[in-house]
Amino acid sequence: MQENILELITQALTENRIIDKVHQTEEYHKAKEEETKAYDLLISDLTPQQKQRLDKFLDNATWSTALWEKIAYQQGMKDFLSLLISLL
Repeated sequence: MQENILELITQALTENRIIDKVHQTEEYHKAKEEETKAYDLLISDLTPQQKQRLDKFLDNATWSTALWEKIAYQQGMKDFLSLLISLL
């Protein structure tokens, strides 16, 4: 039950508050522009098959990173809750 509640809270916060905050950050926009330039340069000399392989790798790497971040965020919430309980 506690995991389900934590999952719902995490999903709500990451889908709303964190995403909004990230997209409002100028540093994030600059980093995305640099990422796009680097990607465009990288794929400019690739064959369609190589590009497909690269895109598949990037999709998988992005997904595993997203899962890692979700787990880390949830653990941070658990640690914060434990701290609050210990202070009571």
